[in-house]
Amino acid sequence: MKQWHILAYDVRDLKRLQKVHYYLKKRAVPLQKSVFLLHCSAADLAQTLQGVRERAHLREDDIRLYPVSSPHSIWAAGQQSNAVQGLYAGKTSAAPEPGVMDRLLKTLFG
Repeated sequence: MKQWHILAYDVRDLKRLQKVHYYLKKRAVPLQKSVFLLHCSAADLAQTLQGVRERAHLREDDIRLYPVSSPHSIWAAGQQSNAVQGLYAGKTSAAPEPGVMDRLLKTLFG
């Protein structure tokens, strides 16, 4: 079952920043420069997080993942792209099962 997540990052090195951004642009919807919306299965999420982990430096960079019940539960103001506006208005899948994210993040990040 696919679930929604927001992934945000603060990568302090320009080269790593570009690598993380380019990697995520292929797998998620950019909401802001360093904020992406993902809609994927647990396996795809694990693969995406592993890819981000390989491109970032976990002692210097800050990467955060937040589960979201659906894009229309996100409050937004200001200018958004048409693709993002469509996501906010659409109907989406249910919230993640309890404990799934905790296990996945512990496996990936210790």
